[in-house]
Amino acid sequence: MKDRHWRTRYAVGAYEVWGTSLDSEERRRNAPHAEPADFGLYLDERWRGETDARNPYFVFWPTLEAPVERSLLVQRVEEAAVALESGATVEVACFGGHGRTGTVLCCLDVILGGKTAREALERIRREYCHYAVGSPELQQFLFDVEGELSPRGHRSPVGEAL
Repeated sequence: MKDRHWRTRYAVGAYEVWGTSLDSEERRRNAPHAEPADFGLYLDERWRGETDARNPYFVFWPTLEAPVERSLLVQRVEEAAVALESGATVEVACFGGHGRTGTVLCCLDVILGGKTAREALERIRREYCHYAVGSPELQQFLFDVEGELSPRGHRSPVGEAL
């Protein structure tokens, strides 16, 4: 069985994002990092009614292929990056916490970590989960969307000296 993720912490640049799978309420209740996120990006419709993020956002992305709402996804990823830069906690979640979640975490690594899509892909599989971005279609989407993301390079969180 694949690893499940409940607010698994993942660093993108100088920031930390939570990667999450849709788990049982019991596991959520007993899991560490149980405080609600300030900004939640949910990539699976099964999360409707299950989120506890203060500001939940949904992108319709029903399969492990390229997202149906590509431009909305890019917009929401950029918004998540801004939220992180403002000091907010950010959670990214799909059903398993691997494919779609991993793809968005890679996008954030391009924006905030100054990584190329390939570097982000290699890193996420090494440091977050080896199942991340687990389909050829997701991997191709990541490479295709790289040019649409606005990299900010290595920046320090608000209030921290460079």
